[in-house]
Amino acid sequence: MDQAEIPINENFQSGNYKKYNSKNPLMGMVISNFIENLKAAVTPLENINKVIDIGCGEGFIINCLDFPDITGVDISKSALKLARDKNLNSNLCAGSVYELSFKNDSFDLAIATEVLEHLEEPERAIQEIRRVSRNYCVFSVPNEPYFRIMNFLRGKNLTRFGNDIEHVQNWSSEEFVKLLRKYFKILETRKPFPWTMVLCKK
Repeated sequence: MDQAEIPINENFQSGNYKKYNSKNPLMGMVISNFIENLKAAVTPLENINKVIDIGCGEGFIINCLDFPDITGVDISKSALKLARDKNLNSNLCAGSVYELSFKNDSFDLAIATEVLEHLEEPERAIQEIRRVSRNYCVFSVPNEPYFRIMNFLRGKNLTRFGNDIEHVQNWSSEEFVKLLRKYFKILETRKPFPWTMVLCKK
């Protein structure tokens, strides 16, 4: 992910936007399963008032969560413009995952879904996300090689053997958990196909 500021494009449709608005019923089932797993991971957590969704994109994750105070951050102003249309009560702002404009321990829960695989320096981002979290973090990334296999079988990114052109990192579930364990206590690992989702505690 290029961390330079991305200007507004009125015709903007990211891969994330297309994924969440797909007319393919199979993709709809996959997305619904992902959302249900995310809710199941975070709903039992206690004393969660302030939440940040880092790399919130068009606000699909914010829109499905039920917390009193949710902040969304994304590098793309075009994505944020779409997010504001469906999340009128959320605080949305432009910013880089590498330099979040919040104090240490500002949020009870930090969420970063489908972010780290786009970054040239994922560990730098993980440390910054950890910094602004007071307690919990949830991360998700494609579970490789299954994500690429699914893409390939549905005829997507064939010349790249299914690898998304925007992805610069590839982790299996085991590799991703090992990475996060350097910075967190791992509370739970979920595998909503074709992703890895990890709930962590500082």
